[in-house]
Amino acid sequence: MDLLGALTDIAQAFSEGADGPFVDGVVISALTNPIYDGEGRITGYDGASNRWCRVQIDAATDAMRRAEGYSDGDVALIVLAKSVPGGLTTDHRIWAKDETWMLASVTLDTLGSHYVCRGRRA
Repeated sequence: MDLLGALTDIAQAFSEGADGPFVDGVVISALTNPIYDGEGRITGYDGASNRWCRVQIDAATDAMRRAEGYSDGDVALIVLAKSVPGGLTTDHRIWAKDETWMLASVTLDTLGSHYVCRGRRA
């Protein structure tokens, strides 16, 4: 097993404990055309597909706080890369812990083990 695989497996094993930092989440793919109900409210999107992921919600990093567009309430979303084949972009959203987060920035770490995203409540 390579180093990346070992680190990912360790993070996964640690998060499976009762109080592990990573929780189940859903990556909501780039949204296409909205679907409206009879009263004009958006009830979903056509062409959207969802994927499960493992995500940790943490305080925004110092770099995130200094970045243009930062707002109080922004968080760091750390997503295990192995859990999102095909990757992440700012066109995706993440649902975790009963919240939906828009991705303002997405960065893959040097080893490719996880994404660090700046999230904002949708």
